[in-house]
Amino acid sequence: MRIALLTRSYPSEDNLYQYPFVHRRVVAYLAAGHAVKVIRLGATTGQHSFDGVECHTVTLADFAAAVTGFSPDVVAVHGPDESIWPALRSLYGKWPVCGWLHGSEIPDFFRAKANCRPHDERDGALAAVEHRAAFWRETLAPWPDELSLTFVSECSIGMMERDLAPSTLQRDRIAVIPNPIDTSLFVHHAKTAAHRYRILSIRPYDAVTYGNDMAVKAVHLLSRRPDFSAMRFTFVGDGPLFDDTLAPLRQFANVTIERRFLRQQEIARMHRDHGMFLVPTRLDTQGVSRDEAMASGLVPITNTVCAVPEYVDADCAGLAGADDAAGLADQIARMIDNPALFLARSTAAAARVRSQSGHEIVIPRELAWLDHCRQLVV
Repeated sequence: MRIALLTRSYPSEDNLYQYPFVHRRVVAYLAAGHAVKVIRLGATTGQHSFDGVECHTVTLADFAAAVTGFSPDVVAVHGPDESIWPALRSLYGKWPVCGWLHGSEIPDFFRAKANCRPHDERDGALAAVEHRAAFWRETLAPWPDELSLTFVSECSIGMMERDLAPSTLQRDRIAVIPNPIDTSLFVHHAKTAAHRYRILSIRPYDAVTYGNDMAVKAVHLLSRRPDFSAMRFTFVGDGPLFDDTLAPLRQFANVTIERRFLRQQEIARMHRDHGMFLVPTRLDTQGVSRDEAMASGLVPITNTVCAVPEYVDADCAGLAGADDAAGLADQIARMIDNPALFLARSTAAAARVRSQSGHEIVIPRELAWLDHCRQLVV
């Protein structure tokens, strides 16, 4: 197939965390022998290369010509919303469009993020949410003949339905397919009991929905244990909340804090040296970084909110309730005290990802779905 892939964002050397899960798809599609053109809308035209893939930035006025010149079989769109829909509407009647809704494109997900913003920003953010909800109601009634939609969890479908009239989502035009996890990069290296003392956190620090404050509280609770000094914590990330969030941990000699972004290969290397992945959350449609860590054999410590229960259970993870920092600390403590539990969960975590969201399973499903969408518009 020839796939024109429109994305709201794409990784670059100076911003590694911009939709890396889209980049992994592109690499996999190319490896499978498909032709892919990556297009991003911007204020000016340009292009950049990342990991051997060219990303073409075009203006709204140039978008249709960029797609037409490539002559695709199907247009895959990651992160469709009202800002890029005028570009997609120009394709109606020409090519099938298959959208991927990852998070904030969904009004109720966007609303949950807005409600976590500072009070003086909340009203404006909630107004933007209602604008997005109105956009989807207008766009999907009636359902465009050329359109199919992809969600990464059943939870995200439920969130989408909260702002739509009953039966708006046409079940024959939507699919649930997880974000693919590259298990050839995130290789399972069997853990030893000693790895349970090494706990890793790799997170953005640009929203409280990531729950990094809960991770900090969990470490403080664990510091009361007599064996706390035997534990090693590594926190890596960046964002406007980074310094203030992690400041309370700088007093501990066994906590390493690194303010930087990591390439995927660096993340995989860090996985090898750690046994648990501390990844609290308040809002998730899947949890790609958690699944990558699980693929490497780390046991995730997380909260059972939103889509998380669709991807982990107590056999492969340490689970706490919503906003439960004490529960996170307790799950770490349980595995410190019970190495057999840690080792069993580690093995189960690696197996769970490979059976549910490993790229060797997901990429063929995505390509088959794109081919199905292509055949809907002839």
